[in-house]
Amino acid sequence: MKSRTFCALTLAAAIGGSVLFPAPALARSAVVIRVYDRDHRDYHRWNRDEDHRYRAYLAERHRRYVAFQRANRRRQNEYWRWRHEHEGR
Repeated sequence: MKSRTFCALTLAAAIGGSVLFPAPALARSAVVIRVYDRDHRDYHRWNRDEDHRYRAYLAERHRRYVAFQRANRRRQNEYWRWRHEHEGR
């Protein structure tokens, strides 16, 4: 009976501890999405800032939002061309 109680408490502590104190490596890890620009032969990180710029590009051109990954290659190339022209913004 004591071993069952000990096992149950150990399991509860392990589960509870992992929820309360996540591993630093897991807390820091994040998925990094990189998108390749064929015309300029470089990569861009697709993060919140890039998404904001993409939405500004669409608004400037009066286009409805379509996820960048779903846009056809011509539209993606147009965006990268615009993006390189507005690099400092």
